[in-house]
Amino acid sequence: MPKTRSEYSSGADGVRPTTPTLGPSVRRHLGHTLRSFYAEIVADPPSARFEALLARLGKGKR
Repeated sequence: MPKTRSEYSSGADGVRPTTPTLGPSVRRHLGHTLRSFYAEIVADPPSARFEALLARLGKGKR
C-alpha cells in the first residue's frame, strides 16, 4: 500500500527521511523539455477574452 503524506513528512525521531535526487542528465532533460514547452505558450498572444479579464482585474486596483 502506498505511504500517506504524513508518513513521508518525518519519522518518529523528527528527522525527515532523505528523498532520492535526480541525476544531472535527468535534470538537464527536464529543464530543456519544460523550457521548450513553455516557450510555445509564452510566444502565443493572449486571447481577446483573457485580455478583457485582465483589464477588468486592473480596474479593481484603483
